[in-house]
Amino acid sequence: MNPLIGIAVNLLPDLAKRLTGGAKPETTDLVLSVVREVLKTDDPEEARLRVQDAELTAELRVKLAEIDAAQKAQEDAAEQAQRQNELDQIRARLDAEAAKRDAEFRELTARVSDRQDARSTFEGLAKESSPFAWGPVVVSVIVSAGFFITLIFLIRGGFEAAATDPVVFQVVNIAVGALTAGFATVVSFWLGSSDGSRRKDLSAAHAQTAAVALQRENAEATRRIVSEQTRQTAELLDKVTRQPAPVAPTQQIAQTQAVASEQPGKDALQFTRSLETIFKHEGGYVDHPDDPGGATNMGITHKTLAAWRGNPVTRDDVRNMSREEAGEIYRANYWNALSCDALPSGVDLVVFDFGVNAGVSRAAKLLQRIVHVEQDGQVGPITVGAAKAIDAEHIVSSFSDGRMEHYRSLRIWDTFKNGWTRRTKETREAALAMIRA
Repeated sequence: MNPLIGIAVNLLPDLAKRLTGGAKPETTDLVLSVVREVLKTDDPEEARLRVQDAELTAELRVKLAEIDAAQKAQEDAAEQAQRQNELDQIRARLDAEAAKRDAEFRELTARVSDRQDARSTFEGLAKESSPFAWGPVVVSVIVSAGFFITLIFLIRGGFEAAATDPVVFQVVNIAVGALTAGFATVVSFWLGSSDGSRRKDLSAAHAQTAAVALQRENAEATRRIVSEQTRQTAELLDKVTRQPAPVAPTQQIAQTQAVASEQPGKDALQFTRSLETIFKHEGGYVDHPDDPGGATNMGITHKTLAAWRGNPVTRDDVRNMSREEAGEIYRANYWNALSCDALPSGVDLVVFDFGVNAGVSRAAKLLQRIVHVEQDGQVGPITVGAAKAIDAEHIVSSFSDGRMEHYRSLRIWDTFKNGWTRRTKETREAALAMIRA
């Protein structure tokens, strides 16, 4: 096995089952291509050295996970196609059986109808005193007489006499068979099969048709169940392999709190320490004419406060806002929204502080850019996992650099550059101190 494959399997053990045994060559080639692309080498020894880089490792792990998810999706699709083919075969067989039963039922119905038509015709001729009405009577008498005469002949010793000559014996057999069939037809014509027998025949035919219909319904129900199970499997796979879709703010808070709860034992005072940094940077009440946020107190703008309280607020409301209420807003709207409880210590502070200063979505996307995951503005399990796989100091430094790039792109950079630069520097230093503590 190619040593580069071994590196891939070590990073993502789930790939082992796809790269061994009857693995498709294209899957192996794809994995090798990704490893070479990310590590930028074909040499196994050099690749082992480069995989020690946490950032490269995180990027490679994400791409390998995408390959694994794609292969799983293909397998599920193939299995679904096989199930569908089996269901189609069952349906075809049931349709053929139903057609056969329908044909038998139609044949039985036709025989009964023909017999009834013959009787009706005879009754009509008899009522009109037509000489043709005697036709069935004469034929019936001749056939019945022939049958009984032959029967008496055989009983009185004719059978033994005919047995001495093979030709005569064969002729007698044919005659007896024909007369017996004719006599049965006569009896059926005049007396008919019993009404109970006819009902029994019709009931049996209907029962067979109903049974076939029931089988078809069961097959269709089975197909629907299989389709639903396949759909649920695909949805589950999609949830596992993709970032969560954007949700409403209240749902987002609950979701990120759930993510944070996955990291037990984290210092419960981390939010309080980070909040003190925010308060230090934001200061008290300000209403700078060039600040797009307008009237602000402890970093909470009048728009944010109005949204939090659910009604318009005045400048005095902003000025008189309590420190406790500001802390509640920061926790719900920024700390929880960015899953800071789940992020590594230090990383949580820089993400939190930038989210407060520039917006939750922008802070989330900057973090996602640094950890090499999809930039959807939602810090979910994949983003958190990638952040944990990379050196925290590297994230803090790269995040701070990216933050400054954003500030420099703003038209009000000249007005606020000193404050933004100082804030970014102090936040970086505080975050690094948390990491090294």
